[in-house]
Amino acid sequence: MRKDDLIIFIAGLVVVLIISLLVHPTNLLPEISLLPMENQERSESLFLTEFAEAENRFTYPIFTIQLVDNPFGYPRVHMPGASVFPDGTFRLSEEEKNSVFPLFGKTPYSTAQYETYTWIEWVTVGILEQRRGGVSTLFSPPQTPVWRIRSEVTADRYPAEALFRYVLCEGETGAIIDGGEIKGAKTFNSIVFLSGREMYFIISAHYVDSYRIIIEVPKEYL
Repeated sequence: MRKDDLIIFIAGLVVVLIISLLVHPTNLLPEISLLPMENQERSESLFLTEFAEAENRFTYPIFTIQLVDNPFGYPRVHMPGASVFPDGTFRLSEEEKNSVFPLFGKTPYSTAQYETYTWIEWVTVGILEQRRGGVSTLFSPPQTPVWRIRSEVTADRYPAEALFRYVLCEGETGAIIDGGEIKGAKTFNSIVFLSGREMYFIISAHYVDSYRIIIEVPKEYL
């Protein structure tokens, strides 16, 4: 092939290449998959939403309350009689009133009052989960103006006979601070105004499959 013919051949290839780029420019470029603008905005929005939720998620250390094997070193180990649980809330007998904290008398009314405050965000800080009754280990709720005991009872086998009771006692003296009763499978809430000291539960559970006592504190105090 002569030099002139080679130049003519190369020039022809250049012309064909230019024409191809002008007519079908994407045929000679790498294929790039792009999302429509709407989908790009939606993906970015979803990512930002998930990131914001992860950043705003609040956690607090949860302590576990157990039942003790030998409770007889405690100042009080026996559950009071059934007559002190009218309407499911513990009421002090005359002999109990001399040793109990004065704040106990406010509990029934204040529980109903606080339960109407739907703006309160309760955070779990402690839990006791069991099937049998007994006396719990000592625990100290966070030192806040108010906290809540949430009792949840499961009784699928004998719902009509299931009976759950608890009293909350001060660790040093055994004085009763709070108490409650659940018949069947239900949930019971009680507001407590005393904190900053050791406490324990005395629990009675008959024909109950399982129960949970959850210690909750308003998030604003943590």
